[in-house]
Amino acid sequence: MKLGIVGAGKIVKEALPVMEEISDIEFHSIVSTGRNPENVESLQKQFNIKTIFTDYNQFLQDEDMETIYLAVPNHLHFDYARKAIEQQKHVICEKPFTLTKEELTTLKALAEANNVIIIEAITNLYLSNYDVLKQSVSEIGTCKIAQFNYSQYSSRYDNFKKGIIQPAFDPEKGGGALMDINVYNIHLAVGLFGMPKGVTYFANVKNDIDTSGILNLDYDEMKVVCIGAKDSSSDNQSYIQGENATIHIKGPTNELKAFDLTFNDGGTQSYQVNQQKHRMYEEFVKMVQIINDKNFDLAEEKLEHSIQVIEVLELALDSANIKVGPSLK
Repeated sequence: MKLGIVGAGKIVKEALPVMEEISDIEFHSIVSTGRNPENVESLQKQFNIKTIFTDYNQFLQDEDMETIYLAVPNHLHFDYARKAIEQQKHVICEKPFTLTKEELTTLKALAEANNVIIIEAITNLYLSNYDVLKQSVSEIGTCKIAQFNYSQYSSRYDNFKKGIIQPAFDPEKGGGALMDINVYNIHLAVGLFGMPKGVTYFANVKNDIDTSGILNLDYDEMKVVCIGAKDSSSDNQSYIQGENATIHIKGPTNELKAFDLTFNDGGTQSYQVNQQKHRMYEEFVKMVQIINDKNFDLAEEKLEHSIQVIEVLELALDSANIKVGPSLK
C-alpha cells in the first residue's frame, strides 16, 4: 500500500514508527496542514517519505498514492475525507470519524459511489484482547453493570486554564473529553453491547466545552457508565459485571492491555493475547489488510459500527447542551 500521510502532529509522530514495522505499508507522501512545516520535513527525513506537499489538493492529485491516513483536528475530518474520496483514495481516518452522523453517512454514500474503502482508526476494536473480551462477555451470564474509565490529564489542559485554547479543548474544532477520550469507551460499549436505548451525558463544562464527564448508556436490564476525563487522571480500571462472573479490564480502554475473568465461585482466568506491545500495531495491520483485500463487506461492518458511535456522541452532546463544530462560527 502506497500511503499518504495528512498531518504531522502528536498522533502521526506516534503512528509512523508503528507503521514502519508493517511491510505492506510504503510511506509515499506527506502533506503539511498546520503552522509548523518543519515537522513535516523532519518526518520525511526520519521515515524516508518520498514527497512533501504543502497543498492538500495537489497532494490528492498524486495518482500513485492509493490510501491516505488522515490525522488532522476533528473538525477537518469530514472535508478532508470527502476530497480524498472524490479523488478515489481509500481513507483511514483517526477518531472520531466525523462530528455528526449526517457527515459520516454522506461519506459512506460517496465512498460507495467511488468504490473506495473508508475506515475509522480506533485502536481497541482491532486488538486481539478485544476478540477474547467479546467471547468472555458471553461467559459471565446476563450482564447487569459495566463501567469503563479512560481518564488522562491532558498536556494541553494547563494552557486551557490560562485561556490558551488548542484544538483539543476548542468547541469549534470538535474538541472536548467526550469526542477525544471517552470515544474509546463508547466504541467498546457499542462493540460489546450494541446501540443503547438511552443516552445521557453529565459533563464538567468550562468555556463551553466538556473537560470531563460521565456518560450513561441504558440497555434496559443493563446499565453502562463511560467515564472520560482530560482534566484529571485515574489508574483506569474498568469492569463488566454479570450474574455469573465479572470482567476486570486493566488500564486504559484504548489499549486493553489485559483483563481478568472472575467467576462467582472464585475461579479466575487472566488474558493478554495482544500481538504487539504498541496498541496501534494490530489496528494498522488489519486495516491495511481490509483495504488490500478490497474486503468491502468487512469495511461496511466497521463503518456501520462507527455510525452508531457517532449517533451516541450526538445524543450525548445534545443531552448536555454542548455544541461542537465549525457551525458555531
